Amino acid sequence: MKQFFIILSTLISFSVFSQQTIKWPPVTTQNKPWTRWWWEGSAVNKQDLTYAMQLYQQAGLGGLEITPIYGVKGTESQFLQYLSPKWVDMLKFTLAEAKRLNMGIDMATGTGWPFGGPWVTPADASKDINLKIYTLKGGESLREKITYLQKPLVRTASGQAVDIKTLSYPVASNKNLQAYAFDQVRYEMKLPLLLLMAYADTGEKIDLTTKTDKSGTLSWTPPAGNWTLYALFMGWHGKLVERAAPGGEGDAIDHFSAKALHNYLQHFDDSFKGRNITSIRSYFNESYEVDDARGQANWTPELFAEFKMRTGYDLRERLICYSRLIPQKQTAAYCMIIV
Repeated sequence: MKQFFIILSTLISFSVFSQQTIKWPPVTTQNKPWTRWWWEGSAVNKQDLTYAMQLYQQAGLGGLEITPIYGVKGTESQFLQYLSPKWVDMLKFTLAEAKRLNMGIDMATGTGWPFGGPWVTPADASKDINLKIYTLKGGESLREKITYLQKPLVRTASGQAVDIKTLSYPVASNKNLQAYAFDQVRYEMKLPLLLLMAYADTGEKIDLTTKTDKSGTLSWTPPAGNWTLYALFMGWHGKLVERAAPGGEGDAIDHFSAKALHNYLQHFDDSFKGRNITSIRSYFNESYEVDDARGQANWTPELFAEFKMRTGYDLRERLICYSRLIPQKQTAAYCMIIV
């Protein structure tokens, strides 16, 4: 009994102490729960925006994250083109309503996922790297052309079969992209040679990139010894904005390129020019998803230079270290990642 009263007395004392010293912080917009707000097809109007936001505010939400996404079939007449003047008008109205209701607004800088859109050029689109291996003995000439033909690939979110021969290039130039719901599209094309390195069994290394002409003919005869040639070709990954909203369909950007990101975000600056949208709390990248079953987007044109600057050594001189992990003449999108 004595122990019971001691424990009870301690609990009562702690409770009184807690009530005196601990105060619940004031509830603000920032520390209330927020929610993702998908604008399906951007099929929004002022009346419905007000109705929905009032319900969200009454439910206790502090803010909303706007992410436009693909539309509902049968409501195409209500779709708004992403970042069009009318779409921006709806965004401005939403911001005004949020201020009235004491709510915050975040916005994904893109539709669906990941970053991308019809204004992304092939130069700024996500890349991959492909490898071919050749062998030569001293005094031999390489008869085979050093070329790489990218194989066509079409994947849709719906699983619908699409003949790539019916598609124009680039993919954003095609009509009715909402119906296609593309996830990934690779066109058959000859890929540019990025690097050709020769390694001898003696340890000698030679960069032969400039000794290969546009047709893929190598003008070089190796000295004595056994030589292995590693040819790297830069390809286009083909990842598209998945579940894109109307007006947001197109290639995903090269996420490793500062120039590609700048060009991508410039489109938003242009679309918002002259519009006061300063009450948006923040912008965000909904997700980074540039991969498929055949390889990953693990390349950017400046990787060699950037790698040397950051590490102090040239990755081009170390390709031989990883070639043993790759079967002869097999493509390998991952060959440059194992560092």
